Amino acid sequence: MTRSIVSSAQTKLASRSLFVADLIELQLSTTLYYTTTNANIQFDSDTAPDSGTNTYTAQGQFLSYGNINETSDLRISSLDLTFTAVDTTTLAQLTNNDYIDKRVVIYRAILESDYSFTPSEVFMIFDGRISGYNVRETNDTATVTVQAASQFADFERLNGRRTNPASQNVHFPNDRGMDFSPEIVQDLKWGRA
Repeated sequence: MTRSIVSSAQTKLASRSLFVADLIELQLSTTLYYTTTNANIQFDSDTAPDSGTNTYTAQGQFLSYGNINETSDLRISSLDLTFTAVDTTTLAQLTNNDYIDKRVVIYRAILESDYSFTPSEVFMIFDGRISGYNVRETNDTATVTVQAASQFADFERLNGRRTNPASQNVHFPNDRGMDFSPEIVQDLKWGRA
């Protein structure tokens, strides 16, 4: 995705020390806002389901996410986000809600050493939908891995129904209206002839 970088962000990127924070939105029935920093961050994102500034919590639940690769091709990009399951907040949100196809957005903010930034120094690095989750337990810890896929995850899926008996019987098992559809050989004129 094309981005323009403001001069203040260019200056920060060129400096010898760089402070960044990832801001994660999990838009479940209650939107969860997490950050990778050790301090809470206030940010008003364009993608949040509510209006106004939200607090991205430095909570220790979010552990990591996989590599994000950007290309100019229309292809499905996926991402695994890992959370601790020792604190069951995220796990409870996933198991008690309809989580499939809920939005996941990740931003990267370029910070000052005091954690301040301007909205123009925040860039969206991932926007996708939850496609599943996995809970892994060991003797000493537990993790929840949320799988998210980009907006093109269903790009090649064929929607709709077919004009054949099998497709019709899925919705109407006793209907035989499509049994003879392959035998119609003449063109049907629609509208005015």
